[in-house]
Amino acid sequence: MAQNVDRDPILEAYRLWNASGWEDCAAGCTAVTSLMRVHQMMTRRADQILAPVDLTFARYELLVRLYFHTDALPLSQLGKQLQIHQTSITSLVDRLEKQGLIERMPHPTDRRVTIAQMTPAGRALTGKAINLLNAEFFRDLGLTGREAHALVYLLMKMRRAWNDIDSAEGWEPFAAGLDSPLAD
Repeated sequence: MAQNVDRDPILEAYRLWNASGWEDCAAGCTAVTSLMRVHQMMTRRADQILAPVDLTFARYELLVRLYFHTDALPLSQLGKQLQIHQTSITSLVDRLEKQGLIERMPHPTDRRVTIAQMTPAGRALTGKAINLLNAEFFRDLGLTGREAHALVYLLMKMRRAWNDIDSAEGWEPFAAGLDSPLAD
Protein backbone atom coordinates (compact mmCIF):
# COMPACT_ATOMS: atom_id res chain seq x y z
CA MET A 1 0.00 0.00 0.00
CA ALA A 2 1.92 3.00 -1.32
CA GLN A 3 1.67 6.30 0.49
CA ASN A 4 0.83 9.42 -1.51
CA VAL A 5 3.46 11.92 -0.32
CA ASP A 6 1.81 14.83 -2.17
CA ARG A 7 -1.48 14.46 -0.29
CA ASP A 8 -2.16 16.22 3.00
CA PRO A 9 -0.70 13.89 5.66
CA ILE A 10 -3.91 13.88 7.69
CA LEU A 11 -6.02 13.00 4.67
CA GLU A 12 -3.46 10.35 3.73
CA ALA A 13 -3.64 8.87 7.25
CA TYR A 14 -7.43 8.66 6.87
CA ARG A 15 -7.00 6.77 3.59
CA LEU A 16 -4.37 4.48 5.11
CA TRP A 17 -6.53 3.71 8.19
CA ASN A 18 -9.43 2.77 5.95
CA ALA A 19 -7.22 0.72 3.63
CA SER A 20 -5.75 -1.13 6.65
CA GLY A 21 -9.17 -2.27 7.85
CA TRP A 22 -9.52 0.28 10.65
CA GLU A 23 -12.59 2.00 9.17
CA ASP A 24 -14.19 2.27 12.61
CA CYS A 25 -11.19 4.32 13.84
CA ALA A 26 -10.38 6.33 10.69
CA ALA A 27 -12.63 9.31 11.47
CA GLY A 28 -11.41 9.42 15.08
CA CYS A 29 -7.77 9.29 13.97
CA THR A 30 -8.45 12.09 11.48
CA ALA A 31 -10.27 14.18 14.08
CA VAL A 32 -7.45 13.83 16.62
CA THR A 33 -4.66 14.58 14.16
CA SER A 34 -6.64 17.49 12.70
CA LEU A 35 -7.20 18.98 16.17
CA MET A 36 -3.53 18.55 17.04
CA ARG A 37 -2.48 20.26 13.80
CA VAL A 38 -4.92 23.14 14.28
CA HIS A 39 -3.65 23.52 17.86
CA GLN A 40 -0.09 23.87 16.53
CA MET A 41 -1.20 26.43 13.95
CA MET A 42 -3.26 28.45 16.42
CA THR A 43 -0.50 28.50 19.03
CA ARG A 44 2.03 29.64 16.44
CA ARG A 45 -0.34 32.35 15.15
CA ALA A 46 -1.19 33.64 18.63
CA ASP A 47 2.51 33.73 19.58
CA GLN A 48 3.32 35.65 16.36
CA ILE A 49 0.64 38.24 17.14
CA LEU A 50 1.83 38.59 20.74
CA ALA A 51 5.56 38.71 19.93
CA PRO A 52 5.64 42.52 19.50
CA VAL A 53 4.45 42.87 23.13
CA ASP A 54 6.90 40.19 24.31
CA LEU A 55 4.26 37.65 25.35
CA THR A 56 3.47 34.06 24.49
CA PHE A 57 -0.10 32.78 24.50
CA ALA A 58 0.59 30.88 27.74
CA ARG A 59 1.72 34.06 29.53
CA TYR A 60 -1.18 35.97 27.97
CA GLU A 61 -3.69 33.47 29.39
CA LEU A 62 -2.30 33.91 32.89
CA LEU A 63 -2.44 37.70 32.58
CA VAL A 64 -6.04 37.54 31.32
CA ARG A 65 -7.06 35.55 34.41
CA LEU A 66 -5.64 38.32 36.60
CA TYR A 67 -7.07 41.07 34.37
CA PHE A 68 -10.62 39.81 34.93
CA HIS A 69 -10.16 38.92 38.63
CA THR A 70 -9.34 42.24 40.27
CA ASP A 71 -5.70 41.86 39.23
CA ALA A 72 -4.79 39.23 41.85
CA LEU A 73 -5.21 35.49 42.41
CA PRO A 74 -3.42 32.80 44.44
CA LEU A 75 -0.95 30.80 42.34
CA SER A 76 -2.84 27.59 43.15
CA GLN A 77 -6.08 29.12 41.81
CA LEU A 78 -4.31 30.19 38.61
CA GLY A 79 -3.14 26.60 38.10
CA LYS A 80 -6.69 25.30 38.46
CA GLN A 81 -8.17 27.94 36.17
CA LEU A 82 -5.53 27.43 33.49
CA GLN A 83 -5.59 23.65 33.97
CA ILE A 84 -1.81 23.38 34.19
CA HIS A 85 0.62 21.95 36.73
CA GLN A 86 1.88 24.13 39.56
CA THR A 87 5.44 23.89 38.24
CA SER A 88 4.28 25.48 34.98
CA ILE A 89 2.50 28.25 36.87
CA THR A 90 5.69 28.99 38.80
CA SER A 91 7.65 29.22 35.55
CA LEU A 92 5.07 31.54 33.94
CA VAL A 93 4.94 33.74 37.05
CA ASP A 94 8.77 33.90 37.16
CA ARG A 95 8.88 35.13 33.57
CA LEU A 96 6.04 37.66 34.01
CA GLU A 97 7.61 38.91 37.24
CA LYS A 98 10.95 39.47 35.44
CA GLN A 99 9.04 41.47 32.82
CA GLY A 100 7.53 43.66 35.57
CA LEU A 101 3.99 42.60 34.66
CA ILE A 102 3.12 40.85 37.92
CA GLU A 103 4.56 40.54 41.38
CA ARG A 104 4.27 37.90 44.06
CA MET A 105 2.57 38.96 47.27
CA PRO A 106 2.02 37.03 50.50
CA HIS A 107 -1.59 36.15 51.29
CA PRO A 108 -2.84 38.50 54.02
CA THR A 109 -4.12 35.69 56.28
CA ASP A 110 -2.54 32.44 55.06
CA ARG A 111 1.26 32.28 55.05
CA ARG A 112 1.18 29.13 52.89
CA VAL A 113 -0.42 30.99 49.95
CA THR A 114 1.30 33.25 47.43
CA ILE A 115 -0.73 35.67 45.36
CA ALA A 116 0.12 36.85 41.85
CA GLN A 117 -0.66 40.58 41.69
CA MET A 118 -0.82 42.35 38.33
CA THR A 119 1.15 45.57 38.09
CA PRO A 120 -0.17 48.68 36.30
CA ALA A 121 2.26 47.88 33.46
CA GLY A 122 0.81 44.35 33.32
CA ARG A 123 -2.75 45.67 33.17
CA ALA A 124 -1.88 48.05 30.33
CA LEU A 125 -0.01 45.38 28.35
CA THR A 126 -2.80 42.83 28.85
CA GLY A 127 -5.35 45.30 27.47
CA LYS A 128 -3.12 45.84 24.44
CA ALA A 129 -2.66 42.08 23.96
CA ILE A 130 -6.43 41.48 24.17
CA ASN A 131 -6.98 44.12 21.48
CA LEU A 132 -4.29 42.58 19.25
CA LEU A 133 -5.73 39.07 19.48
CA ASN A 134 -9.31 40.31 19.02
CA ALA A 135 -8.35 42.26 15.89
CA GLU A 136 -5.91 39.83 14.32
CA PHE A 137 -7.05 36.38 15.44
CA PHE A 138 -10.27 35.84 17.39
CA ARG A 139 -12.44 37.86 14.98
CA ASP A 140 -11.63 35.66 11.97
CA LEU A 141 -10.86 31.98 12.48
CA GLY A 142 -11.90 31.09 8.96
CA LEU A 143 -15.33 30.01 10.27
CA THR A 144 -18.71 31.70 10.29
CA GLY A 145 -20.12 32.62 13.68
CA ARG A 146 -22.47 29.63 13.57
CA GLU A 147 -19.62 27.29 12.63
CA ALA A 148 -17.50 28.61 15.50
CA HIS A 149 -20.41 28.01 17.92
CA ALA A 150 -20.86 24.47 16.56
CA LEU A 151 -17.15 23.77 16.96
CA VAL A 152 -17.18 24.97 20.58
CA TYR A 153 -20.22 22.80 21.27
CA LEU A 154 -18.60 19.69 19.77
CA LEU A 155 -15.38 20.29 21.72
CA MET A 156 -17.46 20.72 24.90
CA LYS A 157 -19.09 17.33 24.19
CA MET A 158 -15.64 15.74 23.93
CA ARG A 159 -14.52 17.41 27.15
CA ARG A 160 -17.64 16.12 28.94
CA ALA A 161 -17.07 12.61 27.58
CA TRP A 162 -13.59 12.66 29.13
CA ASN A 163 -14.80 14.17 32.43
CA ASP A 164 -13.01 17.48 31.89
CA ILE A 165 -16.23 19.35 32.67
CA ASP A 166 -19.12 18.12 34.77
CA SER A 167 -22.13 19.68 33.12
CA ALA A 168 -23.38 21.14 29.86
CA GLU A 169 -24.98 23.94 31.88
CA GLY A 170 -23.99 27.32 30.48
CA TRP A 171 -23.01 25.89 27.11
CA GLU A 172 -26.54 26.21 25.64
CA PRO A 173 -25.74 29.22 23.41
CA PHE A 174 -23.30 27.01 21.53
CA ALA A 175 -25.89 24.32 20.83
CA ALA A 176 -28.33 26.72 19.19
CA GLY A 177 -28.82 26.06 15.51
CA LEU A 178 -27.01 22.71 15.38
CA ASP A 179 -30.08 21.12 13.79
CA SER A 180 -29.83 23.53 10.85
CA PRO A 181 -27.06 23.88 8.27
CA LEU A 182 -23.90 25.42 9.73
CA ALA A 183 -23.50 28.10 7.05
CA ASP A 184 -24.66 31.61 7.92
